[in-house]
Amino acid sequence: MTFSRNAFYFNKKKVIDFDIEKGIENTELAYRFRTEYDGPENEVKNMLLAFLSDPKLSEIDSFVIGHWGPEHDDNPAFIIQLLIDNKAKLQHIKGIFFGDISYEENEVSWIEHCDHGPLLAALPNLEFYQIRGGNGLALEELNHSNLKKLVIQTGGLSKSIYAQLSKATLPALEHLELWLGSENYGFNATPAEVAASYRGTGSTHLPSLKYLGLRNSEIANELAQLIKGDPILDRIEELDFSKGTIDDIGAEALVDNPAIKNLKKLDLHHNFISDEWAEKLNDLGIKVDLKEREPNADEYDRYVSVSE
Repeated sequence: MTFSRNAFYFNKKKVIDFDIEKGIENTELAYRFRTEYDGPENEVKNMLLAFLSDPKLSEIDSFVIGHWGPEHDDNPAFIIQLLIDNKAKLQHIKGIFFGDISYEENEVSWIEHCDHGPLLAALPNLEFYQIRGGNGLALEELNHSNLKKLVIQTGGLSKSIYAQLSKATLPALEHLELWLGSENYGFNATPAEVAASYRGTGSTHLPSLKYLGLRNSEIANELAQLIKGDPILDRIEELDFSKGTIDDIGAEALVDNPAIKNLKKLDLHHNFISDEWAEKLNDLGIKVDLKEREPNADEYDRYVSVSE
C-alpha cells in the first residue's frame, strides 16, 4: 500500500483542486492547492494569493496543500511563510492538510518539510492538522490550546519529532496519529523515545487524548509490550497499531494486558498474527480489527504498509 491517490475528503469536506480563474465557488468544499511537476513557476503561490484575496475566504474552514512542485529546493517554507504573513485572514480556519501528495507526484519518503511550529502558533483556532512526509519535519515549540487532531503520515518518522511532541502543550488534543515507518526511510527511534510522544514529562501531558495511533511501525511488537501498565490506557478509547508488523509477540502482550479491555477499539489491521492469537484477541470483549492478516508470512516478508 502507498498513497496512490489524492484525498477525496478532508475534515468532512469534499476536496477539489482550486481553479485560479473561478476562485471560491462553493464554500462547503475544501480547496486543494497543487501543481504538476512541470507546472508553471510559482503556481501554488499564485493560487494561494488568489485564495487569500477571495471575498468568500471567511466562509471556508479547511483547505489542503498538495504537491508544491520542485521550486525552493522542494521545501514548503515559502508556503508556510505566506500563510503566516496572512494569518489575520485565516483565524477562522479549522483544518489544514499539508502534503496531500500521491506517489506519482512524489514518494512519501522524498517529501521535504521544515518547521511547522510557527504556522500552528499563527493559527490558534486550528483544530485538525495533517502532515504527509517527514524529511526535515519539525514541530518546535508546539503549544496549541485548540488543536484536537494531529496526523503525521511518513515512511520513516525521525526521533526528533517524538522528542518535540513530548514537550508540546496540547490540552485539547483528542487524536494523535503517527505513522512511524521503516528504518530504511528515516525511522530511528527506540520504543521509549516513541512512547515519550504520548507520555510527555508529566501526568498532565495530552489530558484529552482519546485515540492513540502508532501506525505503520516496524517496532509494533515492542510498543505493544511497552504500553502495559501505562497510564495512557486509563483514558484513551482506541489504540491503533495497524499497518505495521505486529505478530504473535505483540498479540500476546496485548492479551496479557488487563487495561486493554478498557478500550472501545483495538485496531491491528494489516498484521502477521496467527490464528491462535487472533482468536484470543477476538475474545477480549472489545472491538478488534484484524483485517489483512498474513499469519504465514515469514520474518523476511513482514513489512509496514508505507515506507518508500
